[in-house]
Amino acid sequence: MRFLKRPDDTKAEDLTREVQSKVNDILTQIKENGWEALSKISKSLDGITPFRIDPEDMAKAWDDLPSNLKEALKVAGKNIRAFHRAQRNIFKNFECDIAEGQIAGMRFVPVKSTAVYVPGGRYPLPSSVLMGVIPAQEAGVERIVIVTPPGKEGSPNPVTLAAMGLLDVKEAWVVGGAQAIAAVAFGAGDIKRVDFIVGPGNAFVTEAKRQVFGVVGIDGLAGPSEVLIVADESANPKFLAADMLAQLEHDPSAKAMLLVTEEMLAIKAIGEVRHFLSDLKTASVASLSWEKGATVAVGSLEEIADFANGIAPEHLELVIKEPTSGLELFSSYGAAFLGQHSAVPFGDYIAGTNHVLPTGGSAKFQGGLWVGTFLRPMQHLYLSQKAASDLALHGATIAGAEGLSAHDTAMRLRRDF
Repeated sequence: MRFLKRPDDTKAEDLTREVQSKVNDILTQIKENGWEALSKISKSLDGITPFRIDPEDMAKAWDDLPSNLKEALKVAGKNIRAFHRAQRNIFKNFECDIAEGQIAGMRFVPVKSTAVYVPGGRYPLPSSVLMGVIPAQEAGVERIVIVTPPGKEGSPNPVTLAAMGLLDVKEAWVVGGAQAIAAVAFGAGDIKRVDFIVGPGNAFVTEAKRQVFGVVGIDGLAGPSEVLIVADESANPKFLAADMLAQLEHDPSAKAMLLVTEEMLAIKAIGEVRHFLSDLKTASVASLSWEKGATVAVGSLEEIADFANGIAPEHLELVIKEPTSGLELFSSYGAAFLGQHSAVPFGDYIAGTNHVLPTGGSAKFQGGLWVGTFLRPMQHLYLSQKAASDLALHGATIAGAEGLSAHDTAMRLRRDF
C-alpha cells in the first residue's frame, strides 16, 4: 500500500509506569482501609465524598428531560434491547448422550453481580448507561451497580441520570476513576463487591481493571477509540470525512484510518476533512487527533484486508460496492458497519449493536460487550454405574501415565463397585 498520510505521534508520552504506580497505590489503600480511604481519595481527586444516587433523582431527571431526547433514548433502548435479547435466545442449556448412561451437559448461568462503569469526562455519556446495563439485564444478572464520576456540580450529568431512570437502575454510586474500580472490586463501606466489571474509562480506569482482574472478572481493557474505513470508488468522500472525524473528536488519542482503492477518492476525503474542521465545534480535539492519529493509504482490496486484519480495529467500515460479500476478507474487528449509510455513530448510539468494543488490536482474540459477557458456560456430567465401570480402566490407565494414583483409585473403585 502507498501512504498519503501517516500519524504523527512523536509528541505522544509514555505514562504507563506512572499510571500503574498511582493506580496500584489507590487500589492498595482502598483494599486495606475501605470506605475511609475511598472517601479521602475521592475528596482529593474529585472534590466529593462518594454517595449513592437516589432512584427518585433518576426518575426526576427522566421526567425533566426534553421530549425529543426522551424519545431518542427510548428508541435507542428499544433497539439495543432487541438485539441483546436475540443474543440471549441463542444460549440454550443442553445435554448430550455420549453413550448409554454417560451424559454431558452445559448450562449458561449469569454472574450474580456486575458493576457498569459509566465515564464522565469531556462529554456526558447516557449511551454508555444503555450499552452496559441492557446486556446485563437481558443476561439475567441479579445485581447491577453503576459507578460514575461526578460532574462539575458534584452530581452526574442529568441526561446520564435520566438514562438510569429509563432502565430502572436500582443501585448507582457517584464515584469515578481507579477508586471506583477498587470500591466495587474489594468492597468499601456500603458499596459491596461485585463479581464482574464492565465499561470503558480513561487510562486510570483501564489500568485499575487490569490490576483487579482475577479478583473479579472484566470485559476487557479499553483504549482510545479507533475506526478503519475501507472505501472504493462508490464511496462519498464527504461521508468518509465525517465518519473519520466522528471518531477523532472523541479524544486527542483517537485513531482513524482511511484505506481506499482509488487515490483521487483519498485526496477528496482529505479535502473534506479540512473543510469540516474549519467550523466543527469539536475541532480543537478533532484537529489534534487528525494530525496525531490519522492514516490515509491507497491499495488493492486484498492488500487493505491484510493490513486491516493485522490492525484488528475497534470499528471497521466497509464503504464498497459489495460490503456483505467483502466482509469475508476481514477476520478481526470489534464491529463492522456495511455500506454507504451504516456510519459508526449509528452503532454508538441508536441502531442496536453495542459500542463497548475491543481496541488496540485486542479484536484478534476477543469480541465486544454482549449478553454472553455476563454468562458462564457451566458443564456437568452424569455417569451410571455401568458407564463408570466401562470408562474406569481407560481413565485409570491415563491417570497412571500421569503418575496420579488417587485419580487411578477413584476411577477403579467405580469399576469394582
